[in-house]
Amino acid sequence: MEHYQTMIGVILEKLDQTHKELSFNVQGLSSLLNNHTSEEIENTPELLTLRELRDSYAEILDTVEKRFPGLKE
Repeated sequence: MEHYQTMIGVILEKLDQTHKELSFNVQGLSSLLNNHTSEEIENTPELLTLRELRDSYAEILDTVEKRFPGLKE
């Protein structure tokens, strides 16, 4: 069963990397969206999409951080 320990380690390492990448994306998208008014965002399909992506990434992060609290930076 030792080979499972190695596999778990690799998966957790990948999850940590994914967490960092998603955090980076959430911060970047938030920064970009902060340069626009709510009205601009609501009237621009691309900005709406970016907001949806940011919100989705944030939800994923929240779920992962609740399940694996050690991943939080």
